[in-house]
Amino acid sequence: MFRKILRRWRTRPEIRIGIITSRSGPFRHWGQMSIQGLELGLEYATSGNWVVFDRPLRLLIEDDAGDPETGERKARTLVEQWRADVLVGCVSSAVALRVSRVAKEYERIYFAEPAATDVLTGEWFHRYIFRTAPNVSQDAATAGRYAVEHLGRTFCFLSPDYILGHQSRSAWRRVIEGHGGETVGDILAPPDTTDFTPYLKEALASRADVFMPTWAGENLKILFAQMRDIGIFERMRVLSNLVDRESLRVLGKNAEGMVGPARYYYEFPNRSINAWFVRRHQDRYGEPPDLFAGTAFAAAIALVEGLKRTEAEKDPAHLIPALEGMRFEGPKGTYTIREEDHQALQPMYIVEMVCLPDQPYCVPRLIQEVSAEESAPPVIKPR
Repeated sequence: MFRKILRRWRTRPEIRIGIITSRSGPFRHWGQMSIQGLELGLEYATSGNWVVFDRPLRLLIEDDAGDPETGERKARTLVEQWRADVLVGCVSSAVALRVSRVAKEYERIYFAEPAATDVLTGEWFHRYIFRTAPNVSQDAATAGRYAVEHLGRTFCFLSPDYILGHQSRSAWRRVIEGHGGETVGDILAPPDTTDFTPYLKEALASRADVFMPTWAGENLKILFAQMRDIGIFERMRVLSNLVDRESLRVLGKNAEGMVGPARYYYEFPNRSINAWFVRRHQDRYGEPPDLFAGTAFAAAIALVEGLKRTEAEKDPAHLIPALEGMRFEGPKGTYTIREEDHQALQPMYIVEMVCLPDQPYCVPRLIQEVSAEESAPPVIKPR
């Protein structure tokens, strides 16, 4: 019997999962979250043995450094030299768009994680893309109506002048204006801005009820410190979705009072899967899972569940139909991969940042859980 099992093992080659993420550069801490979440997700979904139908799973990790050209080159390396069967990544939406082209060219399933730009499952969608992480339209659908009803009727946006900033402001404007809100300020700034004062003065001059900065990266601390200094929090409500622990540590108490959507926070889901995830992450890494660890954990489960349905057949001709419309259980509850655009619908959260006496930085307080149906983004047809 042992020899029979051994022969079968040897006849089923490993499935290689190519990871393109940031291990250096401005998004490196988010990239590390993703790697940790993927590893634990594969461990959970395979009961600890990293095998699906006698085929071992192997991770191959490349650093994109947050740079689109580097990310595309590394994706090609993974496919051409390392023969990756599936691609997963990236933190940067700009990098993800380049990797998406590689996936289409080489006909590889690509799990876009945690890149949030809508176009990946919208205007530039193709059949090889799947996404279990929420996109920016899900963020807006989660909290846009709440913002109009509870924070104010007029809004001023500050966004970085690149693809994610453009997509985010468009998504939020669509939802907010659809619920009766009004845009009175729409400011774009270079992604490498270090002095936000002129833009913040413009925001104050708009007299908006709500200020919404969509920002990420190393200058986030400067932005929020200058928001405090210039009096944004005293004169406007602040709406944003920065709830990863590293960002909150950097911001200290400058995020107090900010309201917005949350994709994942380890204390919110009351699910056995999440309890396992939190416990295992704490044991292995010495702290609870963070934002993008949660989204990556879900991506790993989705991939394994799809492979189980095909008996570990990795060819897209088999794997794509298995993933389309698939429902699976993840850390937040039930996820559904929508057939039309391969975007996963999932529960979301609305939170407020509060500062506790014993904490050096703010933490999210749950205001409301939003169902997968209520937070579903619109289907945007490919161009």
